[in-house]
Amino acid sequence: MRDFVLERPRSLSEALDALGRHGKNAIIKSGGTDVIVWLHKSIKEPDYIIDLTAIEQLKGITINEDNVEIRALVTLSEIIEDSSMKRYFPALVQACRAHSDPLIRNRATVIGNVCAAVPSGDMIAPLVCYDAKVEITGSNGTRKVPVSEFIIGPKKTSLAVDEVVTGIRIAIPVVETSGCYLKAIRREALDIAQAAVCCTLFKGDNREFRIAFCAVSPRPLRATEAEKLLNSSGNIDDRVIKRAAELAAGAVDPITDVRASREYRIDMIAELTSRAISCCLEGPVEEGVRR
Repeated sequence: MRDFVLERPRSLSEALDALGRHGKNAIIKSGGTDVIVWLHKSIKEPDYIIDLTAIEQLKGITINEDNVEIRALVTLSEIIEDSSMKRYFPALVQACRAHSDPLIRNRATVIGNVCAAVPSGDMIAPLVCYDAKVEITGSNGTRKVPVSEFIIGPKKTSLAVDEVVTGIRIAIPVVETSGCYLKAIRREALDIAQAAVCCTLFKGDNREFRIAFCAVSPRPLRATEAEKLLNSSGNIDDRVIKRAAELAAGAVDPITDVRASREYRIDMIAELTSRAISCCLEGPVEEGVRR
């Protein structure tokens, strides 16, 4: 690990000023669970680290009239413990529970997981299913970008060097919903997904399924053909679920690496999709009880 200068701004304007001065020589730290690993492995060698943890305006979950704002320093544990998140976004709560262990979840942030932009990031698929928007502030003002567009490749985002992600906003569903996040791993904890599926169901007059994946594509990906089948089917029986799972498996093009082969990942996407659809049909799913 090379030497670096740690800066701890007390406001967003101070953080933006630091980014303006240091540019590409700086990286941002929130929880630090990814950054510390990158430093130890010399994956990144910044001259400056800008630590956001002293900025009060980047803390907390806010429930607005029609949306929820998850600010940049909100940890996975805070999501798990929040009653509104359990009520409106159960699949995101399950993804937080599926991530690492309690000690890491107390430090790791939702925004950090998204900004790391690794294909196996647990937060990404649920946020895609909930159509979450990333809120970004920089020298040219603020902008909002869907999570699916914010991540442009493995470990790559559309964030400019002078910008900071300040939060994520998710519209509060106006109908009853259920959600399920399932992932295949080699051991029970502290493991990265070999493959994972998020399925959400919005139960209004026009029923809507959304399905997204983890660890099987370089960018966020929805199973659009499987969704079309489910959303157009009057009666969703075992045959329809099986066909939707096949369509989902056909939508992914994973790689073979040290964690799993391409063929295994495709098979697991079919299996996990089938289970996730069934879970959503059974009713509201709380806090990742189903596995």
